[in-house]
Amino acid sequence: MKLPSLRKILQFCLLSIGLLALVFGILMVVAPFRRAPVEIKIKNGATLGSVCRDLRAENVIPSSKIFALYMRLAGAERAVKPGTYRFEPFSPPYEVARKLIRGDTIALKVTIPEGRTARQIAQILESQKIVDATTFLAAVNDPVLTEKLGIPANSSEGYLFPDTYFFEPGSDADQIVQQMVSNFRAAIKRIEGPNQNTLSERALYDKVILASMVEREYRVAEDAPLIASVFMNRLSRNMPLQSCATVVYVLTEHLGRPHPSIVYYNDLRVKDPYNTYLNRGLPPGPISNPGEISLKAALFPSKTDFLYFRLDDSSSGKHRFSRTLQEHDEAGIIPKGL
Repeated sequence: MKLPSLRKILQFCLLSIGLLALVFGILMVVAPFRRAPVEIKIKNGATLGSVCRDLRAENVIPSSKIFALYMRLAGAERAVKPGTYRFEPFSPPYEVARKLIRGDTIALKVTIPEGRTARQIAQILESQKIVDATTFLAAVNDPVLTEKLGIPANSSEGYLFPDTYFFEPGSDADQIVQQMVSNFRAAIKRIEGPNQNTLSERALYDKVILASMVEREYRVAEDAPLIASVFMNRLSRNMPLQSCATVVYVLTEHLGRPHPSIVYYNDLRVKDPYNTYLNRGLPPGPISNPGEISLKAALFPSKTDFLYFRLDDSSSGKHRFSRTLQEHDEAGIIPKGL
C-alpha cells in the first residue's frame, strides 16, 4: 500500500489549520446590522440547526453553518439549554456560544410573600411581565392540572408555595404552577422530617386549609401553633371557627371589595360557604397560600385547651389566648352572642 507523501500530509495539516483558523476567525466577527439587544426563546428539545437559524435570522451570529460547526467541534452540540436569552449588540459569536452553554437566560427574581391568594400572586406575576394574570389563574383552576399534581380539588390555591423564584418573561403558566406546587411538596417533607406522616392527600388538603387560616391570623411565629390549636379544639367540639380571616376572604375574593381595615358586624353575617361565623367546620378550600411556619403549625399544633384568641398588642403582634368565653370577654373581645 502506497503511503501518502510528506508533502500531502503537510498540505492536509495546513488545510485543517486554515479551516480552523477560518472558523475561529469568523467567531470573532460581530454580526452586522444589529444595534439593539434582541431576545430569543429557545424551546426545550430544539435542534442545534434550528437554534443557529434563529440566531442568524436575528443577526446574532454572522454564519449559522460556521457557528454550528464550532459548537460541534467544542462538543456542545447538545449542550444548549432552553430558555429566553438576551443578546447585546456587538457580541462576538464565541460569547453567544458560551451564554447558550451556560444557560444564561433572562430569568427574573420574583418573591411571593406568605399569605397571598392566587389572585394576588397572579397580579404579582403579571406586574413583572412573567405571565398574564388571567392565564395564570386559568392554570391554577384547571382540574386536569390539579389531578396531575395530586391535589384533591379543582384549584391549586393553598399549594402555591410562597418563595423566591426565577421565572422568565412569558413563562408557561402550567409550569409556574407546577414549580410552586413542587416547592410546596418539598416544604412538607422538610417539616415532617425523617419520620414522615402517612397523611392521605385529602387529609393533607384539610391541613392546608387550616394552615391558610393560621397564615392570615398570626403575627408572630410563636403564636401560630397556638392559633392552630384553637381551631383544632373548636373543630373537635363542633364549634364554629369564627375566623375573621375567612370573612375578609369572602369580602375581597368573592365580593371583590378592597381589603377592609375593620370587619363590621354586618360583614360577619354575609352568607357564603367560606364564612366560618355562619358555617361550622373548615371552609371548603384554602383562603391563602401558607408559608412554612403556618404549615408546620397546622401539621403539629400545640396541645392546649384554648378556645379563643385575640390580638393583645398590635405593636408586638402578640395574641392572648383564653379557655372560656368569660375569659375572652374579660379580655375585651366581641360581646357575647356573636
